[in-house]
Amino acid sequence: MEDALQETRYCDHGHPAIHVVAARLRAEGRGSIHIARNAFTYVRDELPFGFDICQRRASETLERRYGVCWNKAVLLIAILRCNRIPARLGSIPLRRTFIVPAIGAWHRLANDPFHHCFVHALLEGRWTMLDPTLDRRSHEAFFVPSGAQWGIDWDGHADMHLYTDSVAGAPVIHPDLDAALDRKMGNTELPRLLASVGNSFMNRRMWRRVAVRAAASDVAADAADRSHRSCAR
Repeated sequence: MEDALQETRYCDHGHPAIHVVAARLRAEGRGSIHIARNAFTYVRDELPFGFDICQRRASETLERRYGVCWNKAVLLIAILRCNRIPARLGSIPLRRTFIVPAIGAWHRLANDPFHHCFVHALLEGRWTMLDPTLDRRSHEAFFVPSGAQWGIDWDGHADMHLYTDSVAGAPVIHPDLDAALDRKMGNTELPRLLASVGNSFMNRRMWRRVAVRAAASDVAADAADRSHRSCAR
């Protein structure tokens, strides 16, 4: 159980910015489910869906203000753990066509199957699946018109699953969050510089359709990444 509460390299819930958000989300908390629902809705909608590298700390994702499944899952886990709610990282294999509504033919660059991340939280004695990946605007812009049979809302009790029509295997729970992220849950990524350029292109393309302004931190963080690599050389 302690493994599902500990701070780790990527789940850095001791970071002051995580503490501020976690405290605000529990301010009116009436038990773990109420806090979890607040945290879920915050991560889902306040951080729009956007591609980023896998190996980001929760505090970095919070600063960048967007993320894809692994980024948003780790941030939600960090907020829950900061509020003493046990939470773990899970993944489930999906046929890569699951992302076609958002990026079209570019989906061919993804793994097949692609190991999609979600959150596994212990709420009132039951381990429950939560998936904050898609913000409401992205869901309505890309997936509702495509006839998706699943929604993005969570009632606080039942397991929630996105992309149910693309599931290609059983879910896996990763007791060691850092190790799972280091091996990218079995996915592959382009080298960091190429991934940064590709992600930025995809994000701007998607965000134009959902009227999301490209985060200033996106540009700043990418510049910092390039500077870091230059210094390392």
